[in-house]
Amino acid sequence: MDRGFRFGFILADEARSLALGEVSHWRRFLVGGLVGFAHPETKVQSFEESGWQAVVLGDIYVAHGARSVPDLICMLAAREDYSALDQLGGRFALVICRGGGIRFYHDAFGSRSLYYRGGPGVLVGSHASLVAKVCGETLDPAAIAYRDSPEYKQRGTSYLPGDRTMYRGIFALTPNHYYSAERSGPVRFWPRGDVEASDFDSFAEVADEYFRTFSAFLRDRGVGLFGLTGGVDGRVLLAGVRAYDVPHRLVTWGGGRLPPDELPVVKRMVRHLGSSHKFMDVGRKTAEAKNSSLMDATEIATGFSRGKSALTANMSRVADERDVFVRGYGGEILRGFYNRHNRELPDRSPDALTDIYLTRRVGEPTPEFRGFAVRAFAEFIERTDFQADFFNHDPLDIFYWEQRMGTWGSMMLNEMDPVVYSMAGINSRRLFEAAFGLKREERLGKNLLLRLTGRYDAEFAGMGAVS
Repeated sequence: MDRGFRFGFILADEARSLALGEVSHWRRFLVGGLVGFAHPETKVQSFEESGWQAVVLGDIYVAHGARSVPDLICMLAAREDYSALDQLGGRFALVICRGGGIRFYHDAFGSRSLYYRGGPGVLVGSHASLVAKVCGETLDPAAIAYRDSPEYKQRGTSYLPGDRTMYRGIFALTPNHYYSAERSGPVRFWPRGDVEASDFDSFAEVADEYFRTFSAFLRDRGVGLFGLTGGVDGRVLLAGVRAYDVPHRLVTWGGGRLPPDELPVVKRMVRHLGSSHKFMDVGRKTAEAKNSSLMDATEIATGFSRGKSALTANMSRVADERDVFVRGYGGEILRGFYNRHNRELPDRSPDALTDIYLTRRVGEPTPEFRGFAVRAFAEFIERTDFQADFFNHDPLDIFYWEQRMGTWGSMMLNEMDPVVYSMAGINSRRLFEAAFGLKREERLGKNLLLRLTGRYDAEFAGMGAVS
């Protein structure tokens, strides 16, 4: 269990605390009226002032501005100033108790996944299957049928619709929300105003600050392990941190994951960068992929929604203890994933969200498959207040960020954690907002991130790019 829930934690109110016997060997902590247990490898920090208490679980640092982490937590805890969250980076959950109320927040990307058990009382944890194990929830037969259907495989990227998990009563907390114990559900706190027009220079200034502060964090945390491909998301991330001398190593996945036309580009990149680099087989026939305990851990870590991950198992061959595997997640938020693929959202109805989620690969879903997704999105819209005033933000951008990155993206980090600690590389609400303010022709496509890459390394930016 420990490996599947590596870097995990769970908190419950006193009424449910006896169920935490499943994790009683983990580190115990208290906050407000909650009893918590954290995996031995999970960082736990406590803060307290008159009128409030807070606990941070995971990695947290200041990504923007000059205030300290304690100052920013105080801004949020004492004054409900949500701008504090815009200045924080990392992969963290933040629990705040004030005046009898309890709230759970996470980082901008939602990379530190949070799952909660619906209904009265508090039961919140880092992994859906951990919450289920503690409260005795079993897998939902309808979700199993959905996961095992041909249409689910046709989508290519495996994650459930909306904020659903494989357990009927357990849900994911999506980005731009906090979980309220009083309401027994999520509360939206963003967007808080209109998109402000920006240009490349102002966008790049925010990016400079982000890469500088993220690089300082990484230097203290360990060695950055980065994937090297012909794409642009990981490229801008690597260029940004190399500009600030972050110790790093590179890995490229083979086994059909690297198209043949990208191989010459990767080899040119390796020669140019001069960094330690390995090609890695990701097949299911390796010794690592035949390690049943490791493969089982990956399935547990994703709440049984994706099956066993040979990719994670094979990464154990190249990962070292101090590595932080930094993925290019967040880049597609900057450059408008759905918009650049010419998707449209005529309204924010369950059917419209289902159409986007299904992708063009699922041409003729069965009524049962589509019906499951539509019902899930109807509940998602209600729980996440997705019909709220988005001011002039594009709902497609918010949908991609909250529903795909905030569920699938964070789950992919959980999936990799059993062998190497993982982080989303581009994780800043300020940077996302700066990108949203760019003109459409400047933002969409691969050129935005290639231009930003060129700011740090012009030759690297000029090597063949695959969007």
